Amino acid sequence: MIAMIDEGMRRKLREMGMGEIVEALGLQEADRTCMGMPLNERVRMMVDHAHEGKHSASVRRLMQRARLRFFDADPSEMIYDGRCIDGVLIREALT
Repeated sequence: MIAMIDEGMRRKLREMGMGEIVEALGLQEADRTCMGMPLNERVRMMVDHAHEGKHSASVRRLMQRARLRFFDADPSEMIYDGRCIDGVLIREALT
């Protein structure tokens, strides 16, 4: 299998903060069905992969900075009775 880009270009992409693109390229090179796709479709898939990675990293970073006591708590399991909390208002805010 022929690599789409060489190691020098991969290094440059990482230096520019585009590690997610390099990761997406690796995933595409490992998948034979992707290698037969048109370039614009493969680029779209790489951008989607990079965007999702950046978004997930941002959410993780914000969650850590928030220092939430129970960061993975499920709001649907909250008990509102007797706590002077409007459950409907909380659920609306979470959507």
